Amino acid sequence: MKGIFLVLCLALIGWSGLTAPLGAETFTVGFQPYDTISYQVAVNAELGLWKKYVPKGVEFEFSPALQGTIVANNMLAGKAVAGYMSIMPATILASKDEQAEIKIAASLGMSEGTRCSLVLVRKDAPQFKDVQELARWLDGKTIAAPKGSASDQYLRKFFNKYNVKPKEYLNQSIEVIATNFRIGKLDAASAWEPTVSRIADNVGEGYVRIAADGSAADNYDLGILVVRNDFIKNHPEAAKGYIRSELEAQRYLLDPANQKSVIDIVAKYATGIDKNVLWYSIYGQVPADRANPVREWKSFYFNQKEKDNIAGVAPFLYAEKVIDKPALKDWVVDDSIAREVYQEAGYTPVDAEATLGYIYGKKAAESPFKK
Repeated sequence: MKGIFLVLCLALIGWSGLTAPLGAETFTVGFQPYDTISYQVAVNAELGLWKKYVPKGVEFEFSPALQGTIVANNMLAGKAVAGYMSIMPATILASKDEQAEIKIAASLGMSEGTRCSLVLVRKDAPQFKDVQELARWLDGKTIAAPKGSASDQYLRKFFNKYNVKPKEYLNQSIEVIATNFRIGKLDAASAWEPTVSRIADNVGEGYVRIAADGSAADNYDLGILVVRNDFIKNHPEAAKGYIRSELEAQRYLLDPANQKSVIDIVAKYATGIDKNVLWYSIYGQVPADRANPVREWKSFYFNQKEKDNIAGVAPFLYAEKVIDKPALKDWVVDDSIAREVYQEAGYTPVDAEATLGYIYGKKAAESPFKK
């Protein structure tokens, strides 16, 4: 598959992931092809945007994973210098500074809980008149999420806010969740796009429907670009060049004229998922009856909403006994390179609230890939 290299041969000869042998500078970026916060990685890899901005002789390889926690583990092990994930796994990763220093370096996009802060219920569940009725139905039910993910964070907040007591709260991957809904072994779950659109009733298989989004538990979705600090220190121009290419990839994804091209590219990486589903997973209106048309926005660096969201995650995870410290180190959240390349690219103001652009959710009938 173009743009993706499995780097097995490098691992066999003892490559650390920070520099390749024989003087070559080759770096690995971890991403999730089955997650909308990584769609711009496919664009970056396929179009070779990074080649315009990194020093001569520097190469980037893109290593896929099914979950942010896998990307995080590879970064801790020195097998990747940068990664794409939601704020919960990013915070867990950055809290392990005794293993590796990781910086939360840029925003990949934010929403009011329409990407992975979603309660999915089985297709024959009742029509709930409000969130309270949904919460009471969830009592005693079998519910799942990939633990350590943003979807897990959302359900934990939802359970706490509405005092939900599931019969079982299972740790399952997005693939297992999809399969268990198909065979009737789950009552409810939370997952992220494009799995949500793939199995839901908007454009997908119809095994689930969306019963609540992030607003039900005041939980925003935030995607994070995390970067190893030793990579930034030892290879500053390569790090800056890659972050500059991320900016261009986000702009490409935001341009309405590029929507079909984006999905044609993403389909090469998120294999096995219909292009209509992939389009709806990022450009469609979720939930379908949502009054606010904004699906997500991309600010690139951290505005106040992003800062507030980041600041609230560590204390929550500490209270939930997921991490062993109540706050991240002061140096961890650092979007200085993002602000620098933002300004050099000609976007202003750099020291105020700014947004690259918005994605406004469209109806399924507007898809260029509709059947």
